[in-house]
Amino acid sequence: MTAAEIIHEIDSLPPAELAEVVRYTKKLEEIRQLSPEEIGVLVDKFVEATDPVEVARLREEITEGFYGRR
Repeated sequence: MTAAEIIHEIDSLPPAELAEVVRYTKKLEEIRQLSPEEIGVLVDKFVEATDPVEVARLREEITEGFYGRR
């Protein structure tokens, strides 16, 4: 099954089941580690950042992406 087919199936779910899928995806987002490529993109942005708030946000995102958002 392709991602497009899965998305089509999700779009056709009744509201209660759709809410369950949304909860599950949020749970996955909390525990999922980023791939080396995803972390690399964030590190590149971190190196280029000059705004201290953006630097802090990126640092946190890199840390959570490496260890997971537990």
